Amino acid sequence: MKNLLFKCLAIFVLIILFYSCTNRQLVQQNTVSYEPEKTALVGPKKKLIVIDFENKSAYGQQRLGKGISDVLTTELSRTNNFILVEREKLQSLINEQILGETGLVNQQNSVKIGNMLGADAIITGSITQFGTRTETYDVILTSGKKQIANCAVDLRIVDVSTGQIVWAGSGAGEASVEHKNFLGSGKAGGYDETLEGEAFRAAIVKVMKNLIDAINQKIEWKCYVAKVTDTKKLYLSSGKKSNLDLGMKLGIFRLGEEIIDPSSGIVLAREETKIGEGVVSSFIGEDASILEYSANTEVKTGDICKIF
Repeated sequence: MKNLLFKCLAIFVLIILFYSCTNRQLVQQNTVSYEPEKTALVGPKKKLIVIDFENKSAYGQQRLGKGISDVLTTELSRTNNFILVEREKLQSLINEQILGETGLVNQQNSVKIGNMLGADAIITGSITQFGTRTETYDVILTSGKKQIANCAVDLRIVDVSTGQIVWAGSGAGEASVEHKNFLGSGKAGGYDETLEGEAFRAAIVKVMKNLIDAINQKIEWKCYVAKVTDTKKLYLSSGKKSNLDLGMKLGIFRLGEEIIDPSSGIVLAREETKIGEGVVSSFIGEDASILEYSANTEVKTGDICKIF
């Protein structure tokens, strides 16, 4: 009899612990499963800038824009397919008001920002919807509270060579945490601010595959000539970290005038003239390399190299 009572008591305690636990759920409706380890790298690693998102939701808290851009930066970094410009470098430009009072990129200043930081593309966007709600229930011996956060985002890729938006997409996600009580035992559960980050991640994961495909297909990799020697060698602004291979052939191009749409003032493209080509012969640390080259005109610092 004592053993039976002990077993019943143990089961009763386990039931209480089970119903008193906190359950988290990350919900992505109609999502494409995103697995970073299966994302194929296309060519050298492109350098990206992630700008703080604009918060257009009624929630109205400034931290949301920075929070979701941090999540996006983390998810892009996890792929190991891109080089992300450090926030400190970007912030220094914001402090100099290059991005204007709002801190948001637009088509006119994106070229300036990207060129100054040596980036290939800028990713920005807006939070179009964010909200939280609480659902409660009380059924016989069990009561509880479920906190839910949902988020919807729009993303844009800006090509810094032209300042044009080359891709736009959106994603939505939801996260929840549930507090259960059995016979009055359990957590009351105040608002859990980590739900914001989980809802952000759910929304970002929804659009990640399409975002990466667009970067690979619509953004062209390039690097810059950092120094010219007298021995037919060029020092480039990309190296081992950029996934360059020894023996890789690159073309050398001179940038010309911008081609501007007279009706909108938007840069459509920029003239490029091929002046030579070369082969990556060695690396200098992680961020630089040497190109042995031949050219039909003088190569200058600031010329660009890309795969041809």
